[in-house]
Amino acid sequence: MGAFGERIAEYGGWRQALSQAVSRYGGWLEDAGLGDATLQARIERAVARLASDRLSIAFVAEYSRGKSELINAIFFADAGRRIVPSAAGRTTMCPTELLYDAARPASIRLLPIETRLVDTPLSELRSSESQWHELPIDANDPDSLSRAFGRVQETNWVDREQAELLGLLEAVGPSQRADEHGRVEIPRWRHAIVNVRHPLLELGLVIIDTPGLNAIGTEPELTLKLIPGADAVLFVLAADAGVTRSDIEVWRDRISPSHDSGRFVVLNKIDGLWDELKDEVQIQLEIARQVGSVANTLHLPNERIFPVSAQKALVARITGDDALERRSRIADLEYALGKELVPQQQAIACEHVQREFDAVHTLVSGVLAARRRSAVEQLFELNGLRGKNREVMDHFAARIRREREEFESSLRQLQGLRAVFARHSQALQTVVGRDTLRRHVRAARELMQGSHFSLGLRNGMDSLLAATRADLAEATRLVDEVGTLMSAMYRSFSAEHGLSLGNPVLFSMQRYHAELERIEQLQRRQFGALSLVTTPQWALMRHFFESVAARIKDVYDTAGRDVQAWLRTLMAPIESQIREHQSQLRRRLDSVRRVLDASGSLQARIAEIERQRAEVEQRIALADEFARQVRVLLEAPARERELAEA
Repeated sequence: MGAFGERIAEYGGWRQALSQAVSRYGGWLEDAGLGDATLQARIERAVARLASDRLSIAFVAEYSRGKSELINAIFFADAGRRIVPSAAGRTTMCPTELLYDAARPASIRLLPIETRLVDTPLSELRSSESQWHELPIDANDPDSLSRAFGRVQETNWVDREQAELLGLLEAVGPSQRADEHGRVEIPRWRHAIVNVRHPLLELGLVIIDTPGLNAIGTEPELTLKLIPGADAVLFVLAADAGVTRSDIEVWRDRISPSHDSGRFVVLNKIDGLWDELKDEVQIQLEIARQVGSVANTLHLPNERIFPVSAQKALVARITGDDALERRSRIADLEYALGKELVPQQQAIACEHVQREFDAVHTLVSGVLAARRRSAVEQLFELNGLRGKNREVMDHFAARIRREREEFESSLRQLQGLRAVFARHSQALQTVVGRDTLRRHVRAARELMQGSHFSLGLRNGMDSLLAATRADLAEATRLVDEVGTLMSAMYRSFSAEHGLSLGNPVLFSMQRYHAELERIEQLQRRQFGALSLVTTPQWALMRHFFESVAARIKDVYDTAGRDVQAWLRTLMAPIESQIREHQSQLRRRLDSVRRVLDASGSLQARIAEIERQRAEVEQRIALADEFARQVRVLLEAPARERELAEA
């Protein structure tokens, strides 16, 4: 396992330890009687987030750049042979995902190319089992795995009209000649998903192998989701070919603008520059010149270009030739991948888990603090009753009853808050709901129907994006109103009843606006320059529109889930502390009543409250200790980064 594999393994161990620490805290809540359904749901979400964490790496290259060999060298050298087909010419004919899902058998799932004839986007076809061909894989047999990967090389021969209907005529390329029957060669499969047990895939790594550059634009899923959404994109060039015109276009339009980090350029096949008539210094200078030329063309610093020999790296790792592996320079690329991607992914995981965990622990701490405060107040009150006559005690009990009545009357204000809150919640569900989006998509389709000119097509696409922007703007307004309302309510209840509510967690819609902006930029690069739309372009644009609609649906679904989770967190603290305050008022009144009714001596009741206070103190200490264990793990990545930078 190389440097990158080691970093992924370390990351997997950290995720497991953090998951166990959060689960321990949740188990303690249950044992202590503090874990209501809302708190346990948040604990479960944090644990599920860690379990489902994925780190994806997409490999993008023109044919014959050594992309598949690079995958073999980095991930499958331990098999002792090539697993992913690697040969001259076209090997990967369709986008292929390598992952591990324990809920499914080891297999390769293949989506027929004919599914391009329908408008259903790939993201929806993923869940349609009947559309896929699934073939079993023997995970312990490298030959079985190699045969499965061989399926992605399969092609069909069809007439040009069929290729045009499928939107693949441009991907075939003008240089490919038809056979004697006038047919052209197209991929047999549209997409492949390989589910196999592998040490790194088990830890959440997803490898995305893409077809050649001219095929990328024909599958909107690649343009809109798989490549932009990948945590890392390795753009593979050949040292002998340098940067071609198609390379520049794909880098500029598909890769460079899609993300702020995680984009690497791999200058492969440097072994072609290992000239026996030159000494090592001359060879390294030649490689450096090639790196400089690529960096200048792609407007990147030299440090983002990684010269390697994937083929020699694979050979070296299979044969155990350490000197050859060093010369292949594969370790430099793996180190850079691990150094950049793992901290980035850890930071994202930390953000999600910390948000859920902090909300839970803040709520639990508030309840326990209220119980401690109540016990102290009861002890003060009961100690003050020593030696007092019944009239004083009756007066004291009446005062507690008045406090309780005043508090319960103030709860009408809470009922009004709930009503306003419910209206805002319903409005938010409507604004970012699927029904709203369906109306937008239907209206956009109507604009596009019957038009073969770019103006009509762009108007349809623009109308969908404009309607989505308006929905997100309205959702932002409603979210801000809810935040202002709850901030005022938190302050009011804290001041009037001594509750420890602090400030509510606010919510930002910015990330959904940013995602919509990325989608809009990608669609403009795809079709912004078209004036007259040909039949194959129309087919492609129709597919692209459906994929845009599916991607926007993901934005709505994610925003809807996140907003609803946030709304639940807003009400939970105030309702939890109100329940606790009501309970404490009942306990105070019960203590005085028991003393008045002579059902228990004053001293015995004081001792009972002392015991309860000690139990609360113990629970506070345990809660803080379990929380400390979680926070040590959450803070570990930041400490490691600080040490690395020191």
